[in-house]
Amino acid sequence: MKKKMKWIGLGLLGLILVAVIGVLVWTQLTYGPTEEALGYAAEATEVDNRLEFGDPESEVGIILYPGAKVDKEAYAYYGSRLAEEGIFVAIPSLRLNLGILDIDAAETIIDAHPNVERWIVAGHSLGGSAASGFALENEERVDGVIFLASYPISSMAESELRVLSISGEFDGLATPADIEASRDNIPRDATFHQIEGGNHANFGMYGPQDGDNDSPLSAKQQLDETIEHILDWL
Repeated sequence: MKKKMKWIGLGLLGLILVAVIGVLVWTQLTYGPTEEALGYAAEATEVDNRLEFGDPESEVGIILYPGAKVDKEAYAYYGSRLAEEGIFVAIPSLRLNLGILDIDAAETIIDAHPNVERWIVAGHSLGGSAASGFALENEERVDGVIFLASYPISSMAESELRVLSISGEFDGLATPADIEASRDNIPRDATFHQIEGGNHANFGMYGPQDGDNDSPLSAKQQLDETIEHILDWL
């Protein structure tokens, strides 16, 4: 009986090990940046495995959490464009490429740049949910949250944080119904904008994404509209 239990225990341990290895491998199968995105990423300064754009003495700083399994370079266009408008932007690499495992990624960046007066945390998809988690735990350090095809990790309805939610009409992952449902968990004075023809993947530059719908827009077209609304909101 003891021998049988030993083999059962070893079998279970083996299954757990295989599962852990499988998850680790899955998290490394990322969506890489397009060549266009890499061109914008070349404008950044890389510090401690994050991309930084613009003047770290800027009044406003934005920390952008990448979407799940998407390389940070895919979001470099935000940094390039927003830096031109006098905004400091930092895009961190996230633990195992999952924002939910690295909610406090913004903390190190804020600590490293004490001269930035106002911080906004933003994120695409799961990255936006992670960013909201940081903001809710650090309202004294953060002024607002920008959701890109995303919604809160928990209710923000009673929060005094400013919120901007930008979504896509044809998003197959964070669907229009999902975004509408998120209104109950976001402050009443939040700003919502839906990009006509927009989808999920076009909030970055990394090509098509499994489960998403096609869009008549290019990634750059969708990003330009997104950035325009971010600047208006700021």
